[in-house]
Parts: sequence; C-alpha cells; structure tokens
Amino acid sequence: AEQQKFFKLADGYEINLVASEEDFPELANPVAMNFDNQGRLWVSTMPSYPQWQPKSKMDDKLLILEDKNGDGRADECKVFAGGLHQPTGFELGNGGVYVAMQPDILFLKDTDGDDREDVRIRQLVGFDTADSHHGLAAFEWGPDGGLYFQEGTFKQSQVESPYGLNRLGDAGVWRYDPRTAKMDVHVSLSFANPWGHVFDRWGQNFIADASPGFNYWATPISGAVRHPDKHPGGCRDANLDFGGPKVKGDYPTFIVKRTRPSSGCEFVSSRHFPADAQGNFLQNNVIGDRAVLQHTVREDGSGFVGEEITPLVSCDDGNFRPVDLQFGPDGALYIVDWHNALIGHLQHNLREPHRDHSHGRIWRVTHKGSPLVKPPKIAGEPIERLLDLLKEPEDRTRYRVRRELAERDSEQVVAATRKWVASLDQNNDNFELYRLEALWVHQTHNAVDEALLSTVLNSEDYHARAAATRVLSYWRDQVKNPVALLKPRINDPHPRVRVEALRACSFFPAEEVQEAALDALNYDTDTYVEYTLDETMRALDAQ
Repeated sequence: AEQQKFFKLADGYEINLVASEEDFPELANPVAMNFDNQGRLWVSTMPSYPQWQPKSKMDDKLLILEDKNGDGRADECKVFAGGLHQPTGFELGNGGVYVAMQPDILFLKDTDGDDREDVRIRQLVGFDTADSHHGLAAFEWGPDGGLYFQEGTFKQSQVESPYGLNRLGDAGVWRYDPRTAKMDVHVSLSFANPWGHVFDRWGQNFIADASPGFNYWATPISGAVRHPDKHPGGCRDANLDFGGPKVKGDYPTFIVKRTRPSSGCEFVSSRHFPADAQGNFLQNNVIGDRAVLQHTVREDGSGFVGEEITPLVSCDDGNFRPVDLQFGPDGALYIVDWHNALIGHLQHNLREPHRDHSHGRIWRVTHKGSPLVKPPKIAGEPIERLLDLLKEPEDRTRYRVRRELAERDSEQVVAATRKWVASLDQNNDNFELYRLEALWVHQTHNAVDEALLSTVLNSEDYHARAAATRVLSYWRDQVKNPVALLKPRINDPHPRVRVEALRACSFFPAEEVQEAALDALNYDTDTYVEYTLDETMRALDAQ
C-alpha cells in the first residue's frame, strides 16, 4: 500500500498488488514469470544475484502463486524447485519446465502431483557463464512449437545437439525444438543484452535489447549467418545517443525509445483492455523511467513502425524495477517488480552491502469498469475443445492452448486438426488465421502436410502467406520440391511475404535460389527488403 501511492497510470487504468515478500518471503528478487495451463502464476527468483557468494546456500527458487478466490491477490505460494542458481528465464511445457541455470538449461518435472520437482535433467549444456545478468532469458514459445531464448554479449556458447555443434558468440537468440532436439541460432546480431521477445498473432516476432533500449522486427535478422559472422546492426554499430531511429547496415529499430534499458515486452491483446489499446507494444523500463512504456504500432511497407504514447504505468518509487510482464488468463496485465535500489552489477561492487536480497512484488494492471476475461479451462481439456479455443481473441490464451496441444499425442492431435480445418467456416473474418493456427499445430508436432502448407501459402491474406513462408523455411528438408514452393513467394504482391521468402532463401543451396532471389528487385523495395536481400546474397556467396 505504501508503494502504491507512487504509481501513475494512463487514464482509465488502476493497479493492485498481487503478491509481495510481506506475504511470501520466498518472493525475493523475482525476475521472470509465466502462467501455466491451469491459470497459476509461476515466478523465478534469484536473491543470489549478481554473484553467488561461496559458502553461502545456493537456493534461488521457482515458485507457484495461486489466487484461489479470484480477488486478484495470491493466496498461496509453493516452492516448486529450490537450490537453483540464477534462473534468469524459464518456460513451462512438455509436462515440466525449462529453466536457465548457466551453463545448462534444466528440465524439471513433477511426477507425483505435489507441485514439487521430482526429476531434474540437464536438457541442454554448453552455454557461457561469463556474466550473470547477460544470462539466458526471455524464454518464449513460438507458434511453430520452437522454444526461443536469448543471451547477451560477452558470451561464447557452444551447444551440442544430435545434429552437430551450434555456436553463438556475443549475443543472440536461440531456437530449440524439443520434439526433434534440433538446436539453432535464430538471430545472431550485436545485441547488448536482449531481454524481451514476443510474437504477434500472425507469427511475426519482435526483440527488445535491454541495455540500449533498441527494439527490432526480427524477420530480416533471422536469416542464415555463419559463426562467427553476425548480421550488421545492433548496439555496437549504432550511435548510442538515443535521439532518433538507429540505422546501421541499413537496419533500423522499429520504435524510437527515448530512455533505457528495456526488460520484457508484450503486445496488448485482451478484451479487458479498451479497443484503442489493442496491438499496442508494451515495454518495461527499469532505470531512466521506472515505467511500462506504450507504443502504437502500424504496418509500414514490409515492416512496422511504432510511436510512443502515454506510458501505461510509471512510478516515482526508485525501488520499482519492472523486469517482466505478461497478460494473464483474466486479461489483466501482470508485472514482475524486482524492487531493488541497486540493480546493475557494474555500477556497484558485487558485494555491495546495500543490495536488497529480500524484496519482490507482483502487480496487476486492470482497466476500470471493464469486465475481466473469463479464463477458459485449458489443462486436461479434450483435443477438440482445445482446437476450438484457438479461435479465442487473446494471444496469450491461444499461446497456452498451443502449449497444451503440444503435450498431447501427435497422431491424435493431427487427426483432430484435419477434421477441425475441414469444419471451418470460410466466410468467417478470421478464417485465414484459424487455418494458419492449424498449420502451426502440424509444425509443432513435426507432421508435414504439404497440401495444407500449399493452401496457406496461397492464402488471400498476406499475413498468412508470410507466416506459411516461414513454415516452409523450416520444412525445406521435408517437402518434395521446396524451391518450387518458395519461388512464387519472392514475387508475391506484398513486401512482407517477399522479405520472408528472401530470408528463407538464405537456408537453401545457392545454385537453387540465388538467381531467383534477385527477382525481388523487380518490385519497389524498402529498407527491410534491401537489408534482407543483401544478407541473403552474402550468405549464399559464402557457401
């Protein structure tokens, strides 16, 4: 209550405390959160930050918070896992939870239903441990079934998979497919410390770089690049005056962020929020302004442009440190508050005695007078019911539904999805989106359906065509004639699809696509098209 008086909110919004260290001492230095398919809030904590002190107990935690009476306050806190070391990021899935614990990603699982881990597996190994606050973060499932996570600069990671060794140096984004065990570098750019990743409803992804506050549309920078090379751009190539759009190597940020640094990002997708807020890009800011900044986003050419409007939340309490945010099942926005006067590890001594290792809060932002969303039941629901929930308007509801479907038997899911697609009303305004969701379900279960892919590639909606082109890039080794499917996308009427096609070309043998990629020059180009074409030709020339 004392802290709450320091908050300022955009017109029509209010904020309430969900949980604090006063109620639950375990909630010390919370850093990341996710909601499970039952609607419970999971939070990782790391009071050992910035560096574990030898001979002290190593006991960072993964917590489950539950609001049992629906009043917006947590009533119960369970310790799912203790004895962790700086779990900077985590995500639920496949019946357990993936947790960062440098140099590993652990997979933790509860096998007896008591909400305590019983199984601990070193799922992925080989991540660099050089810098704790550049550790693995921003875990996010893509609609394609891949698990994405990020690490900051100064790291030199080497991760083995059944398909070979993967290397990433000095920051980037990883993609892991738990069904096939494929591990890839999704983006290799000179980020400082990427600490935010979100997908829009059409599968376009956006990345926030914490230290400089830069924000990127990710498609043009996610083409093939051979280690140790990196795509041009990023904080080390930019003028760090924060005074305007950053362009280096002809690669811009999609919003102008006037203050830094960033920590977490999210799109507004909630019927509880007003209509004019839908699609806004939200981003935490932890030093310059203690705030949740807000930007409108519009499509521009092949890409996107954002413009700042009134912050959703700002706070005059110097201890307020919003480090993660996500829309909950009720349609409200939840914020993790690290709540610490000292957050950096370079500005202050590692053993600075004034570092706070006991406080932590979770806040909830709601819109006055608007009913909360009634959360649909997801966990344990029949497959047919889950497929119908893919029609829900909230992005995060569909996110959790996909996560539930990913855990089910592939043969049953794919069979049910085919029936569901056949039953869709083609006159529905969202028909193309629903059919794309079906394609993503197939991709998640590694069930190649060339007929469905071809249909979505030729969708009437360019958003769907672009997303299907991304799927094609991942199925290039599994469909019969991928180049024949790809070439028409280079000549698509919409530049978004052409960018996706050019990105996809970078993964193909040069002799098959290099000449075709130049067809993009037959159309008007913009910065993103030119950047992607240049990077693709560079990748093909290097083969």
